[in-house]
Amino acid sequence: MDQPWIYIVLVGLLIVVYAKIIPRKSEGAAKPDGAIVKEMEQAMDHLAMELEEQNKALIELFSGTKQTYEEHTAKLTSRVETLEKQCQELRHELGRLTFSEEQRRLSLQANVSKQGEALGASAGAAVSQADTESAVPDTQPEAANKAAMNMKERYAELFGLYESGKSTDYIAKKLGMNKGEISLILQLAKQEERSNA
Repeated sequence: MDQPWIYIVLVGLLIVVYAKIIPRKSEGAAKPDGAIVKEMEQAMDHLAMELEEQNKALIELFSGTKQTYEEHTAKLTSRVETLEKQCQELRHELGRLTFSEEQRRLSLQANVSKQGEALGASAGAAVSQADTESAVPDTQPEAANKAAMNMKERYAELFGLYESGKSTDYIAKKLGMNKGEISLILQLAKQEERSNA
């Protein structure tokens, strides 16, 4: 009986019952018309009061539900904002770590290239020293250095894979090398091409 339409149906039934009782009463015992009307008014007033009380109870229930919903929504909104802030912080931290890792990798590559250049320079010095001792013309040491320093010839398989469109990951796995080492070799080859051009 929480729904108002039930009360409307009951009021309708009450009116029908009174409509049937009134003619019988008037036949049997004469009740003044004013008394019947007063009873009807009282019954209607009582029903209206009950409906009003139930409407107030429903309004209070809805307002309580609305307030609970708003509180729950506010909590969820604050949690979402907190999670978004944490996500932003994590992205920033990841970017910073990626940048520092890239810097570290580049410095390692630079160290490796410096060591390679030092080894190449010492080997070149030994070769030039042997050449000067044997009194070989100057054109042969330069040709020997160029042949020794030609990156594409030294790493023919690497450049073959790279020129066929393979990724550095694939090349690294295939040749058993590091990706940084492959990137360094490719960069050195580009520098070599620029200097020879």
